[in-house]
Amino acid sequence: MRRIFHRLVSPSDVLEIVEEYLELRPLGIEVVDLRNALGRVLAEDVVAGWDAPPYDRSEVDGYAVSSLGVEGAEEDKPVKLEVIGSVRIGEVPKVEVREDTAVEIDTGAVIPRGADSVVMVEHTKRDNGEVLVFRASAPGENIARVGSDILKGELLLREGTLLGVGEIASLAAVGIKSVKVFKKPKVAVFSIGNEIVEPGKPLELPKIFNVNMYSIAALLRELGAESIPMGILPDDSDVIRDSILKALSQADVIITSGGTSAGIGDLTYRVFDELGKPGVVIHGLKQKPGKPTVIAVVKNKLVIGLPGFPLSCIMAFRNAIAPLIARLAGLSEAHLKPWSVRAVAAQRINGLRGKELLLPVVLVSRERRLLAYPVKVKSGSVYVLTYADGFIRLPEERHVVEEGEEVHVELFSRSWRPSELIVIGSHDYVLEYLIMKALGLKGSAKIVPAGSTQGILATASGLADIGGSHLYDPGSGEYNVPFIERLGARNKVYVIRGWRREIGLVIKKGNPKGIRSLKDLLRDDIVFVNRNTGSGTRTYLDHQLKAIANEFGKDFNEVKRMIRGYFNEAKTHTGVAASVAQGRADTGVAVRYAAKLYGLDFIKLTEEIYDLIIYRESISSPLIKELISLLRSPKFDEVLKNYEGYRRDANTGAIIYSPST
Repeated sequence: MRRIFHRLVSPSDVLEIVEEYLELRPLGIEVVDLRNALGRVLAEDVVAGWDAPPYDRSEVDGYAVSSLGVEGAEEDKPVKLEVIGSVRIGEVPKVEVREDTAVEIDTGAVIPRGADSVVMVEHTKRDNGEVLVFRASAPGENIARVGSDILKGELLLREGTLLGVGEIASLAAVGIKSVKVFKKPKVAVFSIGNEIVEPGKPLELPKIFNVNMYSIAALLRELGAESIPMGILPDDSDVIRDSILKALSQADVIITSGGTSAGIGDLTYRVFDELGKPGVVIHGLKQKPGKPTVIAVVKNKLVIGLPGFPLSCIMAFRNAIAPLIARLAGLSEAHLKPWSVRAVAAQRINGLRGKELLLPVVLVSRERRLLAYPVKVKSGSVYVLTYADGFIRLPEERHVVEEGEEVHVELFSRSWRPSELIVIGSHDYVLEYLIMKALGLKGSAKIVPAGSTQGILATASGLADIGGSHLYDPGSGEYNVPFIERLGARNKVYVIRGWRREIGLVIKKGNPKGIRSLKDLLRDDIVFVNRNTGSGTRTYLDHQLKAIANEFGKDFNEVKRMIRGYFNEAKTHTGVAASVAQGRADTGVAVRYAAKLYGLDFIKLTEEIYDLIIYRESISSPLIKELISLLRSPKFDEVLKNYEGYRRDANTGAIIYSPST
């Protein structure tokens, strides 16, 4: 008899209805070698045990130099340097660069001590034991810094991550050989219909090729599930029943396609209802295409019938079935988003003449539109594939995209969705913990390290909900608030008092160089590693160096030039600590916790304040309110106990600046 759909179900209600009959959870955990990890789902958070790259390395063939030594070099006014050695890839440098010397270096080789940039070989001319340099180089030019891609101790990947090429490359880059993953749900897949034939065979009227077997297999692979192709079944209820019952003993889920509508010849829903209680729990979805979808629970397993039309089959799977499979695979339900979205450029983007540009972007949702925030990385970066949402494709004839112009973003993953929280600013371990762990935003927050200054600017413009900042103002002796006016953020942000953290000189165990204070940076035998321009640590250091310059009756710029490594920048505290631990620098300024992480000694210089800059429109969001409440609670003291050198401020959690101030 014909069975009519009496009650259609909204796709958004499918998960809740099914869970009334069946607990949807991962099916167990196993350890797999990285070579077999593609398409698997992580069963635990992964923390990087090594930096990537693990040392400062050259990005080109050329000469490692001090940028101060090649200042003013031009085609008609080259600088001559003595070549004191070479560094091949795989070698440990045995020489030290000074302003009047250079070291020949291969692409990928370790940057020798004293060098802060690499001049490309194309811009040089070798003349016996000397080299002529025809172009100046800026600090950091053609160098991939240690930890510039992945930092030791940072949360590399989160539980529930579907491992793709980028994730596997990132795991390998930090020396991880095997990972814990959830067991793959085994899904038996049937195609039903007398009209279906396998691709590759002759097609006769009224036959059609078996499209759904392959599309369902691909959809399952995207979700970390294993597809077991079971072939084509005829329109015969006995054959269908026997085949499904047999498959139930081999698989965790059964999926069929075809025979699900209310037509006289459609058998699937009838067979499902005869297999066991409760049988069919959903027959029909409130969507088009994809309405004739059947879901049953048999022997405590899912039995799913998808429509036979290919587009209808795919849309029903994406919109209603994927969340069920995602639960069994250990994934969230966020795997049904489109592969591409339209957004507007958050900044002006320059293309490349004669080349097509693929520019990674982070997508920020603001006022019912998406902003594409460009992520600028070096060519050797791997980790960008895990935190960028997609990329903008600029063809070679397109030279520029203006700010506010609509762009087409091709997504890296179908699981993309707008992040619940965007954080741009100075990197901090405690802030990362609060966002990812305490607030439970493992898969729905973006943290983009960009420095304190950029944190304030991005938050004021609405690109970020939170900007982490620790900028010190020597005139007032205050942190962060004086910079709100200077950076044009007045009436656009709130400032929430954060926490205190010790910063100081990180040095090797036992202090072999006898470093006691910042004045020792002026010594000729000390190599320093600095923080990046715009960071709070750099602001504090410059203030202290100006005082030293006054004490010695010197110009500040003269003092900067006296410090070997002043222009050698690391973007994070751990980048500084790594440089010292590996002997590429004798000291640098970083937080105490970074020194502990790398087994270094620490000379305290001061205690700085790290504040949270909150976008005006985000201050009332539940997540921000929860974060502020957490800062004010005793639970925050328990968090700080895990981070040496951190402590609560007397005003932690208080609003110290508001738009009405």
